[in-house]
Amino acid sequence: MRDLVVPKLNNNDTSYVLTDWLVEDGAKVAVGDPVAEVETSKAAEELLSEHTGVLHRRTEVNAECAPGDVIGHVFDDEEARRRWLAQATPAVPAAPDPDGAAGPVLTDSARELATAHGLGDAELRALGRAVVRRTDVEHLLAERSATPEPAAAVVAAGDPPQADDPRPVHPLPRSQRAVAAVVTESHREVPAALAVIKVRVDAALALARQLTRANRTLVGLPELLVKAVGGLREDHPLLFASPADGNTVRLAEGAHVGVTIDVGTGLFIPVIRDVEELTCAEIAETLMDFRTRAGGDGFRAGELTGGVIVVSLHTDPDVVLAGPIVFPGQTCVVAIGGTQDELALDPAGQVAVRRFVNLSAMYDHRVVNGREAVAFLQAVKAALESPDRLAEE
Repeated sequence: MRDLVVPKLNNNDTSYVLTDWLVEDGAKVAVGDPVAEVETSKAAEELLSEHTGVLHRRTEVNAECAPGDVIGHVFDDEEARRRWLAQATPAVPAAPDPDGAAGPVLTDSARELATAHGLGDAELRALGRAVVRRTDVEHLLAERSATPEPAAAVVAAGDPPQADDPRPVHPLPRSQRAVAAVVTESHREVPAALAVIKVRVDAALALARQLTRANRTLVGLPELLVKAVGGLREDHPLLFASPADGNTVRLAEGAHVGVTIDVGTGLFIPVIRDVEELTCAEIAETLMDFRTRAGGDGFRAGELTGGVIVVSLHTDPDVVLAGPIVFPGQTCVVAIGGTQDELALDPAGQVAVRRFVNLSAMYDHRVVNGREAVAFLQAVKAALESPDRLAEE
């Protein structure tokens, strides 16, 4: 008998949800066959069998599972599976509560949420489930908030919600809880600093229009920025490095650039790999595919990992400046704000309208100093203000 073990799929989540079994219980499987699908906070991922034999499923669909959990077994044949089933020890029933009713089994995340909101055993037993998961508690809280009872006391502004707080409860989805975990880790672990420069983008916008017409693919400032950033890995290796043991960093072997995508279904950061080898049109096609899938089919876990630097897009015209977090395991994130207009004198002394953006770099000050960060931003600025080379590469 060999175990089917849940691997670690990302650094954001401590648990996943088993959304589907792709193979029937007792069916034959081979090495490399997809057997189950699990959902992280950002993506769905197929789990592959590492063995050949007969599958026995241990975990129910929609159950939570953590990295390292055994969700099934693979036996040499059906006879071996039946022998194991005959000898398997039956599950121990839940201990009864003082009134004699069996209490439900809570997952760790469900127990944490139930305790935080003061849910009692009676409310949890009323769900009628043998195993209560976090999603069950979230639904219970949402139902309770729809018909709040009068509060016994007035809650002062700014106080944390209490069990008798009449305010509606809005459970955060898995995707937002993952964002919260990453943001918390970043602020706790990364001593970040910020540098900002002003970049004229008239020439870049003109090139983007030219490339759009020539390739029949929408090219804009984000695509040109990704190309410019990816082309600087060899000249500015520390901005693409990954902190190691406190005394060293690991240098990136390729410009794998993560790009923020948010179409209203949550924040995703899929990775464009080997940007140095791609044209602006290829980058544009990849980003268009990312945006489409963010609003529909979603991503596989492998498409959201492996980035060595992030380009954070804040291109709404009202955004003057953005200072995003440095993602754990990386050294720098580059952010672009909205396009702004200004009046300036041209070489002939005439008033002309110029377009610019504010470009910022949030960086890990343990690895990079301000001088290096500004030099990197100036190199990006030079590429965008004289962008013909971006179209040639």
